[in-house]
Amino acid sequence: MEKINAKELLAKYEAGTCTEQEKALLESWHLDYAFEEQEKLSFDEQAADLDKVWGRLQSEQQAKTTRIWPFMVSAAAILLIAGIGIFFYHLKNEEAKAFAAAAASLQPGKNNAVLTLADGKKIVLDDVANGEIARQSGISIKKSADGTIVYEIANPKDRPSAANTYNTVGTPRGGKYQLNLPDGSRVWLNSASEISFPVVFAANERRVTLKGEAYFEVAKNEKQPFHVHTETQDIAVLGTHFNVNAFSDEPASKTTLLEGSVKITANEALGPVKALVLKPGQQAVMSNSLSLTNVNTEEAVSWKNGMFQFNETELSSIMRQAARWYDVDVLYEGKVPSIRFSGEVSRNVNAATFLDMLKFLDVKFRLEKLGGGRSTIIVSQ
Repeated sequence: MEKINAKELLAKYEAGTCTEQEKALLESWHLDYAFEEQEKLSFDEQAADLDKVWGRLQSEQQAKTTRIWPFMVSAAAILLIAGIGIFFYHLKNEEAKAFAAAAASLQPGKNNAVLTLADGKKIVLDDVANGEIARQSGISIKKSADGTIVYEIANPKDRPSAANTYNTVGTPRGGKYQLNLPDGSRVWLNSASEISFPVVFAANERRVTLKGEAYFEVAKNEKQPFHVHTETQDIAVLGTHFNVNAFSDEPASKTTLLEGSVKITANEALGPVKALVLKPGQQAVMSNSLSLTNVNTEEAVSWKNGMFQFNETELSSIMRQAARWYDVDVLYEGKVPSIRFSGEVSRNVNAATFLDMLKFLDVKFRLEKLGGGRSTIIVSQ
């Protein structure tokens, strides 16, 4: 075998393009060290060691090489199973190390929302102390010990006027929040989402408007149907648990039912009115038309349960979720890779750990400061 540059050999092994002799050279060196000792070597030290091993192998007889080869293949297979992927992750160049450090500084989202009262006053909810934070139209708005916003009727005489008093709770990118609506229904808001509602619901219905994504646990009340209005559809329920994903940057709005039943009606502006009734385990998808499919509900509400969960999910969808949760922008060099991925990771990890989950995909990531200093993840193949 003609002498090869050690750094090139490492790169070829990681890419899976080594010849049998090149594999023997690298794996012979690999067996000379305990795994933890390899991690202590710099890339240049690893390359220098490989040069020494190359010289040693060249002086050995071909018969000896043949005899040790089966052992080396077996041992190398064990090493691959034990974590050779992690080993090569540590062999990345300085640019990749710098990216990992920068991505680690991108922390996950947290409880962070702004309450906008009917008079336009804004209250940053994660800054205010627990207890009553506002009072309007006879309604007391309180922040509980767990951070949840709760609406309580303080003066029943003011109830009629309160039905025309609207509040909005919005989360920024990198934020989330939970609130209890005036009827006792509970709502979990995902990042970059917003819900508007009257501080007291009308006698004949309960109606809210949603932008972004929210999970609802609606209090049952047959006399007051509950409606969620989005840009593309109206969702009518009596009492049920469901998730609505209605981000404007997603190709479709998705409503997923976990319990009870809901009726989805497409907005008239989108064409002929069409309605669907969902059963638990079903999802209504609204893009150019309204369709129904059976889904894994755990995946649809994984964000609410503190997880990223993907099941043959397109990379572009994964990166949109990452952009909202880590408050970063995402750009693609060339075409958007048509890759799908399955896996899960906690939403409590930083961006470096999140992207590490995707390291076996045939894509590369780098981090730059663009557009007024905003962090931007560049994706390329």
